[in-house]
Order: sequence, then structure tokens, then C-alpha cells
Amino acid sequence: MTETIYVDPKLGDQLEKWCDEPPTDVGKGECLFDKEVTFSDGTRMAIQAVASLSPSAEPIWTQGVLFGAKGTELGMTDVGESFYGEYQIGDYTCLVKPKENT
Repeated sequence: MTETIYVDPKLGDQLEKWCDEPPTDVGKGECLFDKEVTFSDGTRMAIQAVASLSPSAEPIWTQGVLFGAKGTELGMTDVGESFYGEYQIGDYTCLVKPKENT
């Protein structure tokens, strides 16, 4: 199953940049992005971008977390070094793409 999260390009590009170089002005371990998609069977995946514990020295990291329909955590991706792209856990995939201006 595949779902897509479309992100405002200004936010997404900033998060993508922070995956390569340390951000400025964010808190230790601060969650900078956290959005969920729901699959047709009720399973949900949260996509997160999180600042490190040394945000001025280390880039942010990303992950996907899969939850069952009743909220039980079913698994998570490895820590990622890119914001845009594919997050996959088992048969569940979430694509993160910039929203196109219409």
C-alpha cells in the first residue's frame, strides 16, 4: 500500500537542507515535522524530521513510524538522511513530495 504526503516546498526544501547541514535556532531533539497518513486498512504511518541532541553541530534526521489501526506501534524505518523520498515498512510505503503550485 502506498500513500503520499505533499509538503509545502518552502518547508520541505528547508528540512532537506537541514538533513545535509546543521540547522540554526532549533532545540535539542526538537521534532520539526510530524505528519501522518492513513492507509485503506486503517494502518497509519507518521513521517518525522527531528533535530539531533547537538543541533548546531549535526544535521537533522528523519524516520517513518508505522501504527496499527488501534495505535499500536508496528515498526519504524531506519534513521534517514533525506526528507523527501520513500519511507517503507513492510508492505506500507509513504512518499514525501513537494506540493506543486496549482
